[in-house]
Amino acid sequence: MDKTITLDKFVQILSGTENTMEACGAAFSLIAPALQISRITLDMNIPETRQTPTGEVRHLTVYSGEMISDEETEIVWLEESQRTFENGMITARVYAPIETNWSEDERQFVLSAIRIFLIHIGRFRLVELVQKSALTQYLTGLPNSGGFLAFATRKVISGEITKYNSYYFNLKGFGLINRRFGADETDNIVRRYARTLLEFCEEDEVVGHLGGDNFVALIRKERTGDFLNLLQKTTVYGIRDGEQVPVTISAVAGVYDIDDSLKNPGQILGRSSIALSVARSLSNEPFLFVTKDMSTRVYREKQIEDRFEDGLLNNEFKVYYQPKVDTKTHTLIGAEALSRWLCKGEYVYPAEFVPVLERNSFSIGLDIYVIEEVCRTIRKWLDEGLDPVPVSVNFSRSDLTDERLADHILEIINKYDLDLSYIQIEVTETATSKEKGLITHFLTKLNGMNIASSIDDFGTGYSSLGILRDLPVSTIKIDKSFIDNEVLTRRDEIVLKNIIQMAKELDIEVITEGVERPDQIEFLQRVGCDLVQGFFYDRPLTREEFEDRLKNKTYSI
Repeated sequence: MDKTITLDKFVQILSGTENTMEACGAAFSLIAPALQISRITLDMNIPETRQTPTGEVRHLTVYSGEMISDEETEIVWLEESQRTFENGMITARVYAPIETNWSEDERQFVLSAIRIFLIHIGRFRLVELVQKSALTQYLTGLPNSGGFLAFATRKVISGEITKYNSYYFNLKGFGLINRRFGADETDNIVRRYARTLLEFCEEDEVVGHLGGDNFVALIRKERTGDFLNLLQKTTVYGIRDGEQVPVTISAVAGVYDIDDSLKNPGQILGRSSIALSVARSLSNEPFLFVTKDMSTRVYREKQIEDRFEDGLLNNEFKVYYQPKVDTKTHTLIGAEALSRWLCKGEYVYPAEFVPVLERNSFSIGLDIYVIEEVCRTIRKWLDEGLDPVPVSVNFSRSDLTDERLADHILEIINKYDLDLSYIQIEVTETATSKEKGLITHFLTKLNGMNIASSIDDFGTGYSSLGILRDLPVSTIKIDKSFIDNEVLTRRDEIVLKNIIQMAKELDIEVITEGVERPDQIEFLQRVGCDLVQGFFYDRPLTREEFEDRLKNKTYSI
């Protein structure tokens, strides 16, 4: 045979397809029969890398011919290896009967073909890796969202998807691991964790990594219990000071029991992520299965998030003013600014939208909007000759991470040329020592600017009496839970009386919120609290209604 022409055809067959592995049988059929080649094998030994986190060891037969006689013995007549770009090794072996007698020319011909084949295999693997990388998370080598959804789509098309549960899970305490081991070793710990997940998976299952501490999986339903146990406690190791240190990783998971209601593969991620969102808000729940009520709630929260920015731009948020009253004189002495959202003709109340905004750190946008609106309105009242009262504006604890928040508040007050006495900044008593540090820093800064401050819901948070001692506040607002009992006892009276006495001795004003009944007024007067806020005197008023109240500050009781 004309070896040059044969090699040209050999190259054409290998080059004519993107899948060298599929074409190699046809290519070797051009040369193998004439040279009595019985089979050609390919061994791949690829080390662990980011792209192949568990490595790759494969033994393939890329060509299989026929032996002339079953009694003949075949041996390796030629072996050629090539190092891969991952520093692995690919080896091709050519088998022929032991009696085969190639000339040097024929041997070189076979060797040339094998070398060409290995070059094409390298190219094929590189193309495959590039394609795979678009669907792979770079750190762990696990499928990313695209790779995960590609697998899920195949299962949807095959009709097998309802045999699986979908998991969306988040690692607990990931930040602590990072601080303990540093960023580089934390990456290694995540890789080891990913390898453990991968080792758990069977061939028809998948686990994916969306980045950071977020993972997803499709696991067959009969293995649900085993997988949840794995997520609740998996031990890997980290290297610290040259020594291996055990690292126990737990995850909180949302689970979607896939059923016939699935309309598209995207819902596989979406529905399990809904359950994860709810599970993360419940500290004692390591996993939750998604429910219809859960989906409805999260959909509503998503609507709030998506609509919020437009709501601010379109002035859909309305500021209401709830009066504060001196019960001795029944006179208006202040107000609290409260927001209501008129969205598409319907009111959305703070109890629904505020928690959503706080969880997503959107609340600072609303709080700044409210104080700007309050300052603008007070300026208007002054210009019209009205006598305004101080107005307190709420700021969420999540706002306090903004180092310039106090400066921004002062800039807004100065923008409208207001006396600082017209504005009071209100924050809720915190439940954690970490947040207490943020509040202390914020209130200290406000105090240095001569801006009055108030602690809302006093008595519900972290070390309430410590607030009286440590925080430079002007006012505390006693939480309504102190006066909510239908019958107010001697015990209630002693507790409140002493809190109020201590506050007054520290020159801290005391006001009680949520006052609705005459007996509550009498009780508060007995314990020394004359300032109240609540429906006993007034509900939250629109700006126009509150203007009328400013014109007549005395209530007829």
